[in-house]
Amino acid sequence: MSILKIYKWTVACGFLVALLLLLPSQIFPKTPRGMLELDKIVHGFLFGVVTAVFCAEHRRWTKVSPPFLLSFAIIGAFSFLTEVSQLATKTRHFDLKDFGADLIGIAAGLLLMRLIARLTQK
Repeated sequence: MSILKIYKWTVACGFLVALLLLLPSQIFPKTPRGMLELDKIVHGFLFGVVTAVFCAEHRRWTKVSPPFLLSFAIIGAFSFLTEVSQLATKTRHFDLKDFGADLIGIAAGLLLMRLIARLTQK
């Protein structure tokens, strides 16, 4: 079976995340500085969801959780590429804090899905 067919929802989520991160920033509401930056929470959430979907699809086909470090590295590389891609836009920019939030979301997604897998084992 094609790897794209197995991970179709992961690919769809990844495409949607990349699209959201490359859209002009003016279409999103501004949050006041000084407050907890909603932008960082959104970044963590988006990459946490992509990671959780990947883990669910991987587990469905292989019956085991994906390797933590390899998954973290691959999805982290995708996150880094989305940040670098923002340099090609007029209204977006590369932000290490966004990348850090992405990595936290990825780690949280991996850990949460491992916990769910343990709790649902027969």
